Amino acid sequence: AGIPEECRLRVLRHTQPWGLMIAKQTGGDAALGKYIGFYDCHVAPAEGWYRETVELLRQQPKRLVVPLIGDLDVDKWDERTNGALTAKCYINFNADFWWYDDESDAIPVISGGLVATTRWWWHMSGGYDKSMRGWGGENTDQSLRAWLCGGDVLRAKSSRIAHMWRVPSDRRTLAKYKLKGGVDNLARVAAMWFDEFKPKFREGRLDPHLNVSDGLEMRERLQCKPFAYFLHRFRRVYVDGGVIPDKVFKIRAKQSGKCLQRHGGGYQLRPCEQGGWFHKANQMHDNFPPDDFDGSPEDEPSEQEVVCGNHKAKTCAGCPQGNGPGWCHNDCIWNFGACMNRKQFLKAQEKRKAKAAPSPKCCSGIREWNTLDCFDRLDTAGPLAYNCDITGKNENQLYLWDASGRIRHVSGKCLTEGPDHKIKASDCEGAGAWEEIEPFLPEETKLYRQALITYKLTDDMPDH
Repeated sequence: AGIPEECRLRVLRHTQPWGLMIAKQTGGDAALGKYIGFYDCHVAPAEGWYRETVELLRQQPKRLVVPLIGDLDVDKWDERTNGALTAKCYINFNADFWWYDDESDAIPVISGGLVATTRWWWHMSGGYDKSMRGWGGENTDQSLRAWLCGGDVLRAKSSRIAHMWRVPSDRRTLAKYKLKGGVDNLARVAAMWFDEFKPKFREGRLDPHLNVSDGLEMRERLQCKPFAYFLHRFRRVYVDGGVIPDKVFKIRAKQSGKCLQRHGGGYQLRPCEQGGWFHKANQMHDNFPPDDFDGSPEDEPSEQEVVCGNHKAKTCAGCPQGNGPGWCHNDCIWNFGACMNRKQFLKAQEKRKAKAAPSPKCCSGIREWNTLDCFDRLDTAGPLAYNCDITGKNENQLYLWDASGRIRHVSGKCLTEGPDHKIKASDCEGAGAWEEIEPFLPEETKLYRQALITYKLTDDMPDH
C-alpha cells in the first residue's frame, strides 16, 4: 500500500535464510529493469543519488558502479555531517580486503554492499558465485569478473549513499539474524581467480579439491584474462604500495640480537627464530626525507645565516633551539623531527620525483608480510599495528630506516630497545640501531615478475 504503480515492486522470499549473496542472486535474476542496483537496507541515499550511476552504466554495459559511501547518522537516518566518504578497496593474497582512496575513479575491489550494474552484464557474467554463502568474498569475485573479463569498476562521485556500519557499542547497528555458514568464500575466490598465485593464499593452505568448476567455465566462456593482469592494472597499489615487495626480512635489534614479533595490537622482542617477517611498504609520501637522511644537519655553515622565522641561525639545524617545529620556518622545513634546509630538501624531492615519474613509488612504511597491517602510531611501548594505508597519506604510518640504522617515526621519535629488552619510543639521539636479517625475494614477487614477461605486460598500459 502507498507504493506508486510505476515502481512495480515485487517481494521475493526464501523459505530459509541462505544469506545475503543468495538473496541478491535471487533478486538480480528476477529483475526486469535495464539496470540492477544492490543497496543494503540500512542506507540513506542522497537526493539524485542514481543519476551519475545510471549515466556511467549507459556508457559501458560491462561495468560495476559504486557510489561514494558516507557514514549514516542512525538517530537522523541521514548522512553524518563532515563524515568520511569512501568507495575503494583492494585485496591481499589471502583475499582479505581493506579500504583506500586516491585520485582515480577506478576501483580494484568493491566493498560489497552498494553497487549497480546492467541487467545484461548480470546475466552475461552469471552474477555471484552460487556456491558461496553468507557474505564476504562475493565483492572480490564480482570485481574480478569485471576487471578480468572485459569490464571495469568505477565510482560515481556525485552518487552519495550513507551506510550504517556495525558498531559493537551501539546495539541498534548489530545484525539481528543468525546464519549457518559452512562455506569458505575467500578460498573459493582464490581457487577461481588466483591462477599461478594460488600457493600464496594462506601460505599454501588452499584445498586442492575445492570445486569451482562453474566459475572456471564462466572464465573460459567470457575469455577472461589471468589474475596477473589485475595486479598489473593496479600496480600503484600492488607494486608501489608494497603489497608485492622487493624483499622480506626479519628486524633485529643490534643491541640484544633479538627480533621483532607481533604481540597483540603491537610488537615485542623475541629470539630471532621466533621473529616475524616484515617488508617496506606504502607509497612514497610527498614529504618523505631524502634517501640518505640520518637526522644530522645537511647544510653547512656559511657566511649568510638562514631565516628560521622570527630569528636567524647559522644552519637550519640550529633554528629550533629545543622548541621543535614552531621555530623551523622560512628557509627551513621540519621533517621527521629535524629542521632541514628547505632548498636542499626540495631539490632532493625533485630528484626523487623525477626518478619515480609518472607514479609514486614505494616505500614510506613497514608492513607485516602476508597481512593487512603496518606499523602505525609510535607509542611509548612501540608502534601499534593497524591496517596499512597503501597511499602513504596516513602520517602515523610514516617510518624511515635511516642511514645510521635507526627506525625513525615522522613524530621525530625513534624505535629503540630499552634496558629491559622491551621496545619503546625514544629521542633519536642515542637510539639503538636495527638491521634486516635473513632477507629473501618472496614467491609473489617472483611470480609477478615472471608474469610480466609471460603476458607481455608493460608500463605503458593503464595502471590505476
